[in-house]
Amino acid sequence: MAVTTCLAPGHNVTSCVVRELIERSMKGPVELPHFSREVALELRNFKVDVALIERYLKELQGAMKAVYPAVYRIDLELQTPLVIHVRNPYMPLEIGIAWHPYFNSPYIPATSIKGALRAGAGGPLCGRSPAELFGDVGAAGEAAVTDAFPTVSDALSADVITPHYKEPDFRETSARPTPLVFPVARPGATFAFLMGLEFPCDFAEVHRYVGAALGEGLGAKTQVGYGVVRLK
Repeated sequence: MAVTTCLAPGHNVTSCVVRELIERSMKGPVELPHFSREVALELRNFKVDVALIERYLKELQGAMKAVYPAVYRIDLELQTPLVIHVRNPYMPLEIGIAWHPYFNSPYIPATSIKGALRAGAGGPLCGRSPAELFGDVGAAGEAAVTDAFPTVSDALSADVITPHYKEPDFRETSARPTPLVFPVARPGATFAFLMGLEFPCDFAEVHRYVGAALGEGLGAKTQVGYGVVRLK
């Protein structure tokens, strides 16, 4: 079965990719860059079940309000492509992507969001220091964040990089670099996550704080312009 026949709603994308790679490997060597290119290009047409995600976020927000005095939904829009979990062992591609096994969707793990918030925190929020907010050695933080999920169905695209030449002694006329095509969350795609605080805090202040903290971007390759976000 061609990989393109199961990269669609109703099929688990991770299982599809793994199965296809195993089946091809049983027939002979698989050139991973070429396989990854095929998967990445086909995923551009994948549609996320946004209605399912919105129901989940609504239910989760209600449950969190029973635990945290303040719970806010944070919506963000990608300004540049997002790559995250490029070495995802469950998505065996040359350059992978974080893929949620239950919602069958790309996502931004909560650990990545919280790490970016902690790294970009410029000061206190409603009287709490970054260490108090996001935790420190031996102490849990007073802020909790969830995974972020797409809020548009067409969240995916493909990007390409060409690695440096691998030949130790090469000539430009004989070098044969292999472009790597990989899946990304596309610019313009929107994501949402929830943030729970163990103390009351005005949403406008939280919104400004999170927007500033995520100013350095999310995910991998932020130093070359990937993962730039803007809060909505």
